[in-house]
Amino acid sequence: MLALLVLGTALAATDVTLKAEDGAKVHARVSKSDGAKKGIVLVHMLGRDATDWDMVGEKLAARGMTAIAPDLRGHGSSAKAGTDLTDADYRDMLLDVRAAKSWLKAQGVTEVSCMGASIGANLCLQAGAEDPSIVNEVLLSAGLNYKGVVTPPALSEYGNRPLLIVASDDDRPALQAANLLHDKAKGQVHLELLSQAGHGTKMLNRAGHLENMVISWLMGTYELTSGEVVVPKPGMGVGEGQIETEGKKLGEGQ
Repeated sequence: MLALLVLGTALAATDVTLKAEDGAKVHARVSKSDGAKKGIVLVHMLGRDATDWDMVGEKLAARGMTAIAPDLRGHGSSAKAGTDLTDADYRDMLLDVRAAKSWLKAQGVTEVSCMGASIGANLCLQAGAEDPSIVNEVLLSAGLNYKGVVTPPALSEYGNRPLLIVASDDDRPALQAANLLHDKAKGQVHLELLSQAGHGTKMLNRAGHLENMVISWLMGTYELTSGEVVVPKPGMGVGEGQIETEGKKLGEGQ
């Protein structure tokens, strides 16, 4: 308990209401760490909502990182919840991620990370592609194309910032996408392949080591097989070919 107090006061998740650039109402869950300069946007899967991230968000807040998890439009308590979504609505979910990122910056956060599951992972990568101030990302079961939210062009723009990619061997589309994204990544990258762990945030419950790995990666204490420690740096360049891909691709089932 003393260790948590040293890192800052972390509160239980609370609700906030944001407004996206198009005026849409975005409900979000916040786990706040007082005075935090590090923050993270947590983006859920289709058919789920922000509460999926409550436990992870509180653990990150206890370590000094403020976490915000938006309900994507059409989900939870955000705009269009309970309605049929169009292709444009899925693409506009990026506006909900932007709103959450802007909220963090308004709280004084200077280093923003993003972690998403399934389409949430794709949205994180798109958000990082358009904003070089996003310093670090974790992609759980990312795809090449979920509902028109695509990742290959975004990966190129994301450049040489740290990237943790996680997929399971019983989720073939995500596994194939993970291998491709890993091979095309430019900077500090690690591909964690799991056995029979399912899709998206389900992997956090089924793979006992994964949550600690994710937290270590986001806090800048994870060590690549090369011996290099992943330390996010704001404003890293995204020039083609600046840094070779690093990290180790684990064998399936490891």
